Amino acid sequence: MRKDRRAAPYYVYALKDPRSNPVLPFYIGKGTGNRAWEHTINVDDTAKGRRIKEILDSGYEVVTTKLADDLSEEQALKLEAELIASFGTEATGGF
Repeated sequence: MRKDRRAAPYYVYALKDPRSNPVLPFYIGKGTGNRAWEHTINVDDTAKGRRIKEILDSGYEVVTTKLADDLSEEQALKLEAELIASFGTEATGGF
């Protein structure tokens, strides 16, 4: 039996830089609705936003990939944290 989507509307996503080969994630997040794509529509002045601006200014588009779908918020938070721990952060020498 399929879960009610309203009960588990969360997903975990990656923003990837198409200028690298292989294409690597530079941001992992959790979201609902269009959250994963909002970063490229409303670019902010964070490190993530500056990276997005660099990608767009170089004529590319950010690759947005859903990594897991149909999650509860608790599941999404846990998976997001596990992926960030696995990939690392740029500050700690990760992606």
